[in-house]
Amino acid sequence: MDTTALLAALPDGTDEKICLLFEAGAQSESNFLAFRAKHEHRLHSLYIHPQLVALQNYGPWLLEVDDKAQLHDFLKLLPGSVAVIAYTHHLPFLAIQLSRGCTIVSPAGSTALVRFYASHVIPVLAACTEHNWHASLFSGITQWWLPGETQWQPISITPSKTASDEAPLIRLDNITWEQISDKPEVNSMLNVWQTMATSQSFPACAQRLMVIRALKKAASLGLEKSADRVLYALCYLNGEKTRLESEAVCALLPGVIAGKVPLADVLLKTEVV
Repeated sequence: MDTTALLAALPDGTDEKICLLFEAGAQSESNFLAFRAKHEHRLHSLYIHPQLVALQNYGPWLLEVDDKAQLHDFLKLLPGSVAVIAYTHHLPFLAIQLSRGCTIVSPAGSTALVRFYASHVIPVLAACTEHNWHASLFSGITQWWLPGETQWQPISITPSKTASDEAPLIRLDNITWEQISDKPEVNSMLNVWQTMATSQSFPACAQRLMVIRALKKAASLGLEKSADRVLYALCYLNGEKTRLESEAVCALLPGVIAGKVPLADVLLKTEVV
């Protein structure tokens, strides 16, 4: 993945520091334990809550990075990288701060374990500047970068509109909860695509976003049936864009949109032998 923009934007001075956020579960437990033993002094788990400690070997960790050159090396070495963060706090304090994002209270009042740093979640939380928990979650963070399809991309962290001396629970309203919650269609399609070789060309944290975009592409064409949307999106992600946009398929697509024929039949009829 291209790191040019990322490395150019990150700080060089001593006022701001750099860390890498990664998921230990992206590698085998034995590999992670070996990495942990070697870099113990650099690592801080976000699963600090007593009920989450047993899951630390599979959950999110912050890795202290000395400089951009070392970051570049870690990015090539370490699987499961989900964010690069520039910050001004002491790293153990940042770990405590970000650990609050791992458990979020839903509108119904139940507490859920959340991958708050996921590419479809963290931009939503960063925009919630009017909530009293925003400052306690994002204080001292100057840059937050996410892996995209081909390169690292920054998210915008707007200054908090409210200040709080406490560390309030992250409680979301219905609208915000809906924004960060995956539809069942997204989860089922993601599970299918991740069994296919084409998905392995992209980082796991980018795959969900790609699935969402592909499904939106299918929906924008007027495909109302879930089976048609999922099949279209899978074909799209598997490199069949040219076929999907061919004259033969486009000529028969109105029948699919009208519900007269499933997309599977159309693709079967137009299959190139």
